[in-house]
Amino acid sequence: MESHELLCAFRDDAVDDAAPYLWGTDEVYRYINDAYFMFVRLTGGIADGSSAVTQLAALANQPTLAIDKSIMRIRTAVNTGPQRDEYKEIKVINAQDIDALTDSDYGVIRTTNPTLKGDVRYMIIGEQEDYVRWVNVPITHTHIQLVVERLPLIPITRPRQRFTGVRDEHHYHLLKWVRHLAYRKQDADTFNLVKSDQERDDFMAYCAMALNEKGTRKHKVRMTSYGGI
Repeated sequence: MESHELLCAFRDDAVDDAAPYLWGTDEVYRYINDAYFMFVRLTGGIADGSSAVTQLAALANQPTLAIDKSIMRIRTAVNTGPQRDEYKEIKVINAQDIDALTDSDYGVIRTTNPTLKGDVRYMIIGEQEDYVRWVNVPITHTHIQLVVERLPLIPITRPRQRFTGVRDEHHYHLLKWVRHLAYRKQDADTFNLVKSDQERDDFMAYCAMALNEKGTRKHKVRMTSYGGI
């Protein structure tokens, strides 16, 4: 289903299929876009390991780097530059978890010299919004490949746009959030708080179910073998 199809479905459901419309086309596309982003937020983000936002350039002598605001969670980081093999994988560490590192890690992270330079071994997240810090500070330019969960990159603003990263079976259910917003429009012909709250609750419940299904798909099935007598 594409954006214009969801718009038509909304008009059918709301019996708003004749001009002048109760909800303008641009207005409904704003609702659809909000539903798209809200669904992704509530279901843990879109898995991505190939788009431009996952490809970072760690610059020589620069201890921090801005990352794209769409990134919700960094799952893995790999140095694709000419590093020694043992430092290809970069450990992603929360700022508040630094003290929980092992003794061998502790000396690297808690060094008295914050400008210590060398091969990048760690990515520290959470110290500053939309920034990461490198340990060690890179000596030369190098490239870091991430696997992340993120928000959509392109907002829905017009017809024939796809809901990239959202499975087809979820598209129609975005209308629950669209109707939630539509019924809160401050107009005598559109405002209905009871319907709005019900649509919101239905959408939240659906997202919880979708998140549970997503978690099931992400886990490898374990095989259990039983010995004979």
